[in-house]
Amino acid sequence: MRKLLLIRHAKSSWKFPELDDHERPLNKRGQRDVLTMARHLADRFEPIDVIYSSTATRALDYAQMISDFTNVNLIPDLSFYTFSQDDLLEILRNLPDDAHTVAVVAHNPAIGQIVNALTGEIFVKFPTSAIAAVNCPTESWNDLDALQNECELEYFDYPKMFQ
Repeated sequence: MRKLLLIRHAKSSWKFPELDDHERPLNKRGQRDVLTMARHLADRFEPIDVIYSSTATRALDYAQMISDFTNVNLIPDLSFYTFSQDDLLEILRNLPDDAHTVAVVAHNPAIGQIVNALTGEIFVKFPTSAIAAVNCPTESWNDLDALQNECELEYFDYPKMFQ
């Protein structure tokens, strides 16, 4: 069994139009939501083996907060800065098999589409800072593309649940 924690980055600021998309920081709501969700994830005592994150500022700041609260190693990786379901699925298929529970902080629509494809659930809206925990019946991450509709959504949490 493998578990993916698929996490959408927190709300970013558009206050600085000179910044490109990759560099946009969190806005005030994003900062608040990151703290709320990182604490919540730590309180769940999830046995996370590793956290991967897009290198976009809004994702990496969230991933760092999760790492700080859970004391789990964070690996920033530019390849997670993708909005494509196919590209993200290919990256996930190549995760190391010695990691059984992996958190991934990345971007929509890819995150929501992967959750939909693996679980058969239909998330029309996947809010910023949301966390979807997906259990996949496999011994290898390489099998993910064959698990369409075969994985179980364990939980789907988002900031407004805790406000």
